[in-house]
Amino acid sequence: MGSTRTLLVHPREDAERIEAALETADRSVTAVEAATEALARLGREEYDCVVCEHDLPGDDGLAFLSAVNDLELDVPVLVFTGTDDEEVASAALGRGAERVLRKDGSGCLDELAEAVDAATRRARPPATGRDVSGREPGVEAIAHAVSEAPIGISLSDPSLPDYPLVFVNRAWTELTGYDESQLLGRNPRLLQGSGTDPDTVDRISEAIANEEPVTVEVRNYRRDGTPFWNELSIAPIHDDEGDLVHYVGFQNDVTERKRAAALADERAERIAEERRALDRLLGRVNGLLREITRILVEASDRETLARCVCREIASDPDYAGAWIGTLGPARRRIEVTAAGGSAPEPGVERSLEDTPRAVRQAVDGGDLREQPADGSAVGPFSPDAVGASRLVVVSLRHGRSRHGLLGVYVTGETDFDGRERTVLDSLGRMIANGIHAVETARILTTDRVVELCVVMRDGNDPLSRIAGALDATIDYRGVTRRDGEYVLHLCTEDGGRDLSAVESLAMVSAVYPLADGKGPRSFAVETADEAPFPGVSEHGAVVANATAEPGRTRVTIESPPEGDVGRVLDALRSRFGSVELRSRTERDRGDRNLSELIGEVDEGLTERQRTALEIATRNGYFDWPRPVDGSELAETMGITRQTFHQHLRAAQRELSNAYIDP
Repeated sequence: MGSTRTLLVHPREDAERIEAALETADRSVTAVEAATEALARLGREEYDCVVCEHDLPGDDGLAFLSAVNDLELDVPVLVFTGTDDEEVASAALGRGAERVLRKDGSGCLDELAEAVDAATRRARPPATGRDVSGREPGVEAIAHAVSEAPIGISLSDPSLPDYPLVFVNRAWTELTGYDESQLLGRNPRLLQGSGTDPDTVDRISEAIANEEPVTVEVRNYRRDGTPFWNELSIAPIHDDEGDLVHYVGFQNDVTERKRAAALADERAERIAEERRALDRLLGRVNGLLREITRILVEASDRETLARCVCREIASDPDYAGAWIGTLGPARRRIEVTAAGGSAPEPGVERSLEDTPRAVRQAVDGGDLREQPADGSAVGPFSPDAVGASRLVVVSLRHGRSRHGLLGVYVTGETDFDGRERTVLDSLGRMIANGIHAVETARILTTDRVVELCVVMRDGNDPLSRIAGALDATIDYRGVTRRDGEYVLHLCTEDGGRDLSAVESLAMVSAVYPLADGKGPRSFAVETADEAPFPGVSEHGAVVANATAEPGRTRVTIESPPEGDVGRVLDALRSRFGSVELRSRTERDRGDRNLSELIGEVDEGLTERQRTALEIATRNGYFDWPRPVDGSELAETMGITRQTFHQHLRAAQRELSNAYIDP
């Protein structure tokens, strides 16, 4: 076997050590640092094997393997990397890597050299080394081989004016489209045209004048005017006396190779542009998130937080403006509470029907939504109204609480893609968490609370409908979420009631009996309807207790003194109609230590832990004797008994730690 050629694609660090280990008498190594340079070389030159690191400047080994596949380069690739990620190794093999070798020991370079030899042997058949003495071809056989060679071969006579062609083989005529009779006696420059590079022509002329060999890639034209890239090699031929007798030319159509190289260059430029765009985005994002984080940490009230956040977003050159809005009763209207840059002013209020589609979708679905400036939306919320290219709307949610919407107007200069969406989605979660934190702090630090006694009489609320189905009085113990549905935890004093009547209600998905007997009976009702008291938590209030009988529900609601009680009542009236405020009293919070304690540990609990603790408490799990066991409670959460107890123990630990070491 002759000398083999290996291409090493590796960052500068350690490249010399690897190159030295691979370089032998019968193996030459060419080292490059970047994947783009490697692809360009593979498009121009032949290699028997490629050794590639995964971590490359501006790229990675997986992208390089994909490019090799795209260009249909038939060369074995070995990935030699310090990365120990099994997913990377699996992905590399899936994209055609011959082997993946680790840099994990003193013998790893020897193992790499053996792998290169093995890959090269598979790629190149071994030389036979047979004795061919006496089998040398004659002049006629050589002439026939030249005539039938698959590449164009020509001879020019320098003793004649203008060095005309005196011989062309069949491949030369097939490549150019000219017949032999049309070529002989003419200079090969007849293949040149408007796209032929004059500097290349000068190089050819200079080499011929100096009787030197030359190889160039030149743009030539066939007889029908079709352009092609010609790898042209010209060499002088001298006789035994050293006199110049001919110039031999070899022509090879390398159009596909040039196209592959251009594709590699285009891909390299695209990768570089994506890298530049990512660097610009990271620079913007780091500054923006750093300032938003500072605002969220320093803000002591929701109004200041929202105002500063909107102004900071609007200061980003790729965003025209931003607003934060809250939803009115039954989420049918939206009002701007803070704004910055080009955006609707605070106080602007509209029905959701009169807002862009993205606003309505964000309210309904909770995911990030977009509205391009295509003239389909009108009004103050439209991106067209502020000269932006699009409006992006993010729902501000924290757990079960909704804190409104964030709207961001994107300018036309930015290429809005998945990375920008991720940034704004993360920004929305940060802002929602910040609002929740200041709202929780406000509730926990206030010394007084407003207590509302409310009676609903239209019989359409979930509790009175369930009480009507049972023909009994029920007590409300709380609500949890399971797979997007609400689970109401209830109790009736008459333990003998048949719960099958509740299952017949259209709003009910499932009923879970939690305790049987002649005494009070606990049960859970799963419903896909909205929350039993919509709008209460969204306006900073909580339901302290509720009792329902057929056609009538009595609810006690607690709200901070500065809370908007009117909005709480409007939210209930928009949903249930007949809502009567019986009393409103303001009192100290001193007798609500348990609620305060639960509020303080709320942030330390996961959603599952919080749900397990709520279900256990509201269904008498901590009473003795227990009216319900863990299996029944676990069923309401859709988990196993063991998992339920794990969540419950974690929640108890958080609660006891807060009590012992407040």
